[in-house]
Amino acid sequence: MLPDIFLYFIVLAPGLVALTGLVHKQIGDSAVMFLTTGVVLAAGALSLFQLFAYVSGIGGADVPVDEAGHAVEAAAAHGAHVLTLMSWIDVGAFQANWAIRVDALSMVMMAVITGVSGLVHLYSWGYMSDDPHRARFFAYLSLFTFAMLMLVVADNFIQLFFGWEGVGLASYLLIGFWYTKKAPNDASIKAFVTNRVGDFGLAIGIMAVFFVFGSVEFEPVLSAIRNNTVITPLAFADPAPAQEAVIVFLGQRVYALEVIGILLFIGAMGKSAQFFLHVWLPDAMEGPTPVSALIHAATMVTAGVYLVCLMSPIYEHTLYAAGMVTIIGAVTALYAATVGMAQNDIKRVIAYSTCSQLGYMFFAAGIGAYEAAMFHLFTHAFFKALLFLGAGSVIRGMHHEQDMRKMGGLAKFMPVTYAAMLIGTIAIIGLGVPQTLIGFSGFFSKDAILESAFAAGEHHVMFGQVAFWFGIVAALLTSFYSWRLIYMTFHGPMASGHEDGDAHHDAHDADHAHDAHAHDPHESPATMLVPLALLSLGAMFAGFYFHEWFVGNEETAFWGGTLYSAADNHVLHDRHNVPQWVLWAPLVVTLAGFVIATMTYYFNRGFGKRIADSGGPLYQLFSNKWYFDELYNATLVKGSAMLGNAFSKADKKIIDGLGPDGVTSLTRWGARRLSAMHTGYLYHYAFVIIGAALVFGAVMWLNAGGAN
Repeated sequence: MLPDIFLYFIVLAPGLVALTGLVHKQIGDSAVMFLTTGVVLAAGALSLFQLFAYVSGIGGADVPVDEAGHAVEAAAAHGAHVLTLMSWIDVGAFQANWAIRVDALSMVMMAVITGVSGLVHLYSWGYMSDDPHRARFFAYLSLFTFAMLMLVVADNFIQLFFGWEGVGLASYLLIGFWYTKKAPNDASIKAFVTNRVGDFGLAIGIMAVFFVFGSVEFEPVLSAIRNNTVITPLAFADPAPAQEAVIVFLGQRVYALEVIGILLFIGAMGKSAQFFLHVWLPDAMEGPTPVSALIHAATMVTAGVYLVCLMSPIYEHTLYAAGMVTIIGAVTALYAATVGMAQNDIKRVIAYSTCSQLGYMFFAAGIGAYEAAMFHLFTHAFFKALLFLGAGSVIRGMHHEQDMRKMGGLAKFMPVTYAAMLIGTIAIIGLGVPQTLIGFSGFFSKDAILESAFAAGEHHVMFGQVAFWFGIVAALLTSFYSWRLIYMTFHGPMASGHEDGDAHHDAHDADHAHDAHAHDPHESPATMLVPLALLSLGAMFAGFYFHEWFVGNEETAFWGGTLYSAADNHVLHDRHNVPQWVLWAPLVVTLAGFVIATMTYYFNRGFGKRIADSGGPLYQLFSNKWYFDELYNATLVKGSAMLGNAFSKADKKIIDGLGPDGVTSLTRWGARRLSAMHTGYLYHYAFVIIGAALVFGAVMWLNAGGAN
């Protein structure tokens, strides 16, 4: 483990250099770009060094395990190294510190975040070279990196929530970076509002954790669950072992861990763009392409997966919460793959691919294969960032054209970008030879997930078989649309013009768009190609190098108990005993998808256009994203507007009408009547005075007579 000073640098330095964006007019854009890029690259190098040093230092280490062979405590093997920066909240039992927690789980996330972010910073030197607001862009990138790091090194729920909302803010700023255009503004608001739905669930879940356990710190909460310690919730519940604690929720007696698990997962659904809350991610492509690579492929969208894996002791002792994670992940994997087949914007194809791959991670976590979920998160960061940055290179080389129907034949113009995209494609489809070490990174992690899902189904884990078959079909579709992208973009003749529908440009590109054929396509500068080369190495070899540590013979030593599995959960180990056909099924469907795409888009290049022109119901369903946007607009958006209008009218007529507006109207009415009596004529006033005197005298006389 690195000395403390380097840990401080990795976590805090990106936040400090983000502040240079405030003084860019004084120090210049180049200084901001140099400082932010240099600091994040240095943090990435240190984080990767820390991960490799950790791996090399635990080979053959003896780790305390239970009867099932699982590490018994999160801190038993290697321990979580916690650096307390300062006290933050100290109100009775409600305590939270600013801290840096370093264990196997956070080390993996630190390496992913800073590694990818550093390369994205470097890539952006070329991609954003013509943008007049480069300093602001680089400051936002560093701000995001800092917030994401604060999330993954937190040792309590409050700091985690701070980082969670911080990356939401940074995402809003980066998606809407070209704020003078309507499309990026709309996309940033859509992302922000959709994530608020999930974040509401997360916030309530954190409140439930404190209500049940009396603490918001990870270690006391997770240790109580692991050891089944007797706990006493604050109210509405009796003392009970943590795993069996029952609380009153919405008038019903329910298991506390089920409620907490579901609420926390709702937060994960929003941040990781899972089914129902997925609609923001494709629209987020309106931001600059480096943003897509950093936030919406490799880092921010994996925060939900990280949260579920971090809270693995909770999900290991739940049935419905874990089942919800599994089925939502499986449905997302299949749904997003179907939509990805019918998209023509190169970035949107990769965006839906991200949704699908996140689905794999979630259903792996739902069935208890947390190690496989984290392994796929790790490998996915390399090949998905590679694909997005490769797409950015294509877009720049095509003079800001994003419609694949207007591309073709780019391999001869952009050979390095083509090679990188080819590597990313082979990695994402998981091509490899079963029962060997031959394959790219996606092969090792995706096959581990599918094998674990089948093993879970054999052990009657809820939705295990569903997840396996959904994952197999999604693998077929992934191979198809990935090769479709390659063929439409890099092979065949250059497209002569627009074929079907309108081309899509991101907001910035609308200002700089040129006809794709006014200039020949060209390769990108070295600042963009070097990150592609480095990410290509990760896409090829990260799975091979790390599979033994993440999901192989050394996984117990590597994770050191940070990922918790109960004694009755053997899915990761039982995947080695699945039938032979299960091992070969992913390769078969991957090759089938390759063959179908090759026949459709390589040997019969116009066949895909004819399918689109036919406008069949399935094509329309997939092309229109299952009409989720239309459905949400017709129900939630318009329904909310109607409800708001109704309440607004009721507020004006009832609340305001009987309240302040009513009192005001009555006062005005009375004032008008009284003012009418002030005519200014003396005889009117004399008449009133004499009349009042007569009435007053009559009353006095009657009172005097009554007394006698």
